[in-house]
Amino acid sequence: MRGVSISVEFRPEHTLDSNEMEILSQELRKAKSASIWTSDIHAIEYFSREQSTARGNFPGPCPVVFTGNDIKSAVENGATAVLLNAGDANDADLEIGVDVIYKVESAKEMNNLIASGFDYAFFLSESMDNNELAKILELTPQSSVLISSLSSMQEESAEIPRAKELAAFSSELGTKVSGVLMTKACVGDAEDLKYVHFVTEQINKKSSSTFSMTGLTGATNGHFGSEISGGNQSAKWRRKE
Repeated sequence: MRGVSISVEFRPEHTLDSNEMEILSQELRKAKSASIWTSDIHAIEYFSREQSTARGNFPGPCPVVFTGNDIKSAVENGATAVLLNAGDANDADLEIGVDVIYKVESAKEMNNLIASGFDYAFFLSESMDNNELAKILELTPQSSVLISSLSSMQEESAEIPRAKELAAFSSELGTKVSGVLMTKACVGDAEDLKYVHFVTEQINKKSSSTFSMTGLTGATNGHFGSEISGGNQSAKWRRKE
């Protein structure tokens, strides 16, 4: 099974200063995050500015996707793409000035979008069952980007096998889920980067060796230094206690 790209959502529950935000952005890029999603306008500004410094380097910039309502401000602050509801799609969406990703809730919505000529990028909710997902894959061109959401830090790390299950889905034409978005992966606490490394390792490798985290928030607050063993093991997180 080929791996899937791992994107992360930043939904702040703790205040980070500008320096911490920039370091978090840098560390998420180093952790091979495919993209960073957030509804926070200020975070869009910090992430977009920092990611732009990686142009021409490896790894290159992570796209920054805005999931909130103030589209105009997000675009002005440097958002790479915006998330819109498929049910509200209209021709004006394509004039926003950045890439559009449509949130699709059903095969019917997908069919309407494809019929309208849009076939670029789609976001699938975590609640979608496998039957509906199979219908959507049959409708979607192989060249399209399909991203499915998964909740972070689930009991027994249930997001890991589910991500692998999603990656194994395929239509007769070969359309597959391109990536997963780990919702609330980052909230501004000491476990942000540790968790991102954990899911990246666990989802895309059959096994992974023991690793220990260093980086932004944990180093700042003195909480890093713990270890998580490899394989397909589950992990416990202080954030969920």
